[in-house]
Amino acid sequence: MIKLSFFKNIEFESLSEVDKAIWHYLSNSSDKIPYMRVRDIAKESHTSPSSVMRFIKKLGYESFPEFRLDFKGDAAALTQEKFDENILNREKFPKDLEYRLTNVSNAILNSENIVFFGVGMSAYTSEYAARLFAMLGFNTTAFTDSTYPLFQKLENTSDNVFISLSVTGNTSEVVEIMNGVKNKPDFVSVAITSDPASHLAIMSDHVLNYQVNLKRDKRYMDFTSQIPAMYIIELLCEKVKYLQQKTEQ
Repeated sequence: MIKLSFFKNIEFESLSEVDKAIWHYLSNSSDKIPYMRVRDIAKESHTSPSSVMRFIKKLGYESFPEFRLDFKGDAAALTQEKFDENILNREKFPKDLEYRLTNVSNAILNSENIVFFGVGMSAYTSEYAARLFAMLGFNTTAFTDSTYPLFQKLENTSDNVFISLSVTGNTSEVVEIMNGVKNKPDFVSVAITSDPASHLAIMSDHVLNYQVNLKRDKRYMDFTSQIPAMYIIELLCEKVKYLQQKTEQ
């Protein structure tokens, strides 16, 4: 399995704005990095060579050649696994999934707004989820742009359920947003992720986790299946629908 990120050794929240600028450039230019010099990265990220080197050392590398070699090896790695035909095997999900689904469903039934948030491939799953719950009569939003002023929009609302989707649970944009949600009294937070020990999961009130093989090409091209996350979304939808009908009887 290839590494998820060269960002593995430090907390995103600890980064300065300069470090974040360098990180964003590196994450969007993985094919170029093995052939660049420190001053090239500094120029393209609008920072300085000394800032680039400080950032690389924060990641645990002693020198730029060491970082570049590791980056090149990681970027060239490809997963050769075949499609997992047992991707929805019951063992891929927590034993108490039914209990967790019930808890989240009760929060949804008592909510005024449901917000699904994800970036990358998880953004499409968020849109799918919002559509499903809208058909059940809920006020739902698919939030896929981390720069959108969502909290200002919901400032005078209450009983919001915020459901974040992230395969790794460590996607920087998702973690940043969830960090804001966890301090708001009118939000119940839910994480749908493959890592129950991730930053996202730890910050959330409820966690619906699953197991999946992580598949990436050229470091940041994500081919990891969204099927487990969509399965959880559909189970949650069915649970909410069942509880709705039970209440109406």
